[in-house]
Amino acid sequence: MARSRSAAAIETIANNVIKGKGRTLTEIMLEVRRRKGQKKYNLPHLMKLKENVDDVISRDMQLFYMNVENESDKLVIYLHGGAYIDDFLPFHWAMLEKIASKTSATFILPDYPLAPFSDFKECYDKMTVFYKKILEYYPDKDIIFMGDSAGGGLALGLTMYFNELGLRLPDRHIVLSPWVDLIMDNPEIKEYLDVDPFLKLEDLKVDAEYWANGTDLKDYRLSPLYGDVSMFKDVTLFTGTHEFFYPDIIRFSHKLDEANIKNRVLVGEGLNHVYPIIPSPEGETAINIIGDLIENNNVAV
Repeated sequence: MARSRSAAAIETIANNVIKGKGRTLTEIMLEVRRRKGQKKYNLPHLMKLKENVDDVISRDMQLFYMNVENESDKLVIYLHGGAYIDDFLPFHWAMLEKIASKTSATFILPDYPLAPFSDFKECYDKMTVFYKKILEYYPDKDIIFMGDSAGGGLALGLTMYFNELGLRLPDRHIVLSPWVDLIMDNPEIKEYLDVDPFLKLEDLKVDAEYWANGTDLKDYRLSPLYGDVSMFKDVTLFTGTHEFFYPDIIRFSHKLDEANIKNRVLVGEGLNHVYPIIPSPEGETAINIIGDLIENNNVAV
């Protein structure tokens, strides 16, 4: 099935505007963050978010709540992507607003620590405190861990870590183009480098080193592909064939299969990294699927 004109157009724009050479993009982003310092995140001023978004500070970490007044038995914890160096983007809010409108579930979005001011160890410490409070405040809710890209990898790694701590684990996972291997040495990746307009291998290697801060990249907290997956219950993975994370996401799915873990991979042929976030017919279809997964644990196409 051919992709839509809008999906193709966005890829063309990304190739012309985003995809460059070398490490320039990451270096610029990190330098901007250093100059700005660690500041409180503000919701995009130009976006009129229809869903009520409550902004609170809890134990030095900013949290955003959506659908907070709904009496749902489901709680979605969403971890945003951004290669562990970038914060929420307007595209995140546009997608999450649509998803939240299709389900009664409560959403909590932690603004977790990022490089270069923090590393994964501080993030894990703060997210563990946060998660323990979630279990205390919402003992009876069905917990769904969601995330995109780096946030998807973080959701998977945190679950493995919470298992080691003996905590009650999330009931389900929905992860969009998760970054499951920070080493990125899979030979199959080479086949997808030229068709991926968003991700740059050189940039991501720099981001990974900042986030790891000297820890071996094969540590499952950084690269969940190398961890024990036996504790997962139900995992849905989204990926596009025009992203070089695709081969590693398929490897992660195979690992779940080998452990007899229920999982499904929704592959967007000819689509890009985190394609549900992209304004296109395929993105809208994916958002409908995600809404149904959250509400009913079904895939409605």
